[in-house]
Amino acid sequence: MLVDLPNWLGDLVHALPALVSLGRGNRGGETWALLPAAHAPLARLVGVGVIERPPGAGLRFGRRLRGRFDVVLTARHSTRAKLLLMATGASVRLASRGRGAATLGLATFSVVRSRHQRHDLDGALLALAVQTPGDDRFLLPLPAELAALGTRHRCLLGDGSTVVAMLPATRGGNGKQYPLKRYEVVARELVRAGVAVVVIVGPGEEALAAQLAVSSGARVAPTAWPLGETAALLAACDAAVGNDSGLTHLAAVVGCATVALFGPTEPARTAPVGPAVIVRAPSPADAGGPRSLNNLSPADVVGAVETLLVRSGERTPARTVRLAQPGDTGGYAPLRPHR
Repeated sequence: MLVDLPNWLGDLVHALPALVSLGRGNRGGETWALLPAAHAPLARLVGVGVIERPPGAGLRFGRRLRGRFDVVLTARHSTRAKLLLMATGASVRLASRGRGAATLGLATFSVVRSRHQRHDLDGALLALAVQTPGDDRFLLPLPAELAALGTRHRCLLGDGSTVVAMLPATRGGNGKQYPLKRYEVVARELVRAGVAVVVIVGPGEEALAAQLAVSSGARVAPTAWPLGETAALLAACDAAVGNDSGLTHLAAVVGCATVALFGPTEPARTAPVGPAVIVRAPSPADAGGPRSLNNLSPADVVGAVETLLVRSGERTPARTVRLAQPGDTGGYAPLRPHR
């Protein structure tokens, strides 16, 4: 079986419960994931095989897979994804309705967009007689060696300190991004309270992270890390705070206590599948208008983080094992003085 997974990190995280169900329901067969190379470490963590999908893969790439799989399905809704499925020649090819799926001879399933995104593949799973994911929290398991690496990174950030990850970037539109100036206020307040803050962003977002670090005294994690290593650091943090974005969803799914900031997007559709507290921007005076993160105060965000830390019992110094050698920075950008 081949499962064609989404391009975006957040969408991929939401698809993980279905991927796990498909692997379990494959009755001794092999289950493979087709996804961007950068996201491959996450699929490997749930025990499936991985085929890296190059950007723009479609009909021609699908032909390379011809004859390899009995069942293929896609979690993507584009015409290009459906052309790829058609070209595999598998006996069972499942795609969401629309975008030419029926014309291409694919079996189709419905996506109920009023439900959480984790259920987008339910129709495909039902067609394959596989149990669909429930609504329970889903956690992504980390092997012991990866978890130990995350703990080491945490110790480099602040031996004995509470560590909070800040995830200020998003690639889903500016309306989903909490203003950087307000992130700076939140980070300064946490640092002032003795919290070690680490900023985590993706490749190409380094300038945003640097600005936040300079203004607050936070550290910046390397963007060159494999995604599994970033996941390990997030799992070792006491809390994380971020937008409705891929890294925020990753933090929650690896078990980090997460504050997810929601403005115009709907938590009923895209809330983290792992443990998280959702802070929604206030409703606008115009009842028909969208919620704006510009209306969410830094005090509300700091309060949510503090409440989460107290609830999880992590405001007391913890994890005091010294793993770092003197002078070892672990690749983190050094602290800069606050001005």
